[in-house]
Amino acid sequence: MNERTNQAAGDDGWDRLREIDETLERLRAEVPGPPTDVADFADAGQYLAAREELEGQIELLEAERERLRERLEQS
Repeated sequence: MNERTNQAAGDDGWDRLREIDETLERLRAEVPGPPTDVADFADAGQYLAAREELEGQIELLEAERERLRERLEQS
């Protein structure tokens, strides 16, 4: 690769890193707190499912962010 291609890939990487950080911030804000008045097991199950889904997305994005950050620091 030439220097211009490396620079463009680096810029794209930093842009993606910013996008991941913004998405992580939004997802963390969406993670529901524990319900104060769970009406039944269905409500509790929906809460847990929503929370686990968001936490899974956060975990995947954090892993991608770390891989990307390491790659950018090496270039």
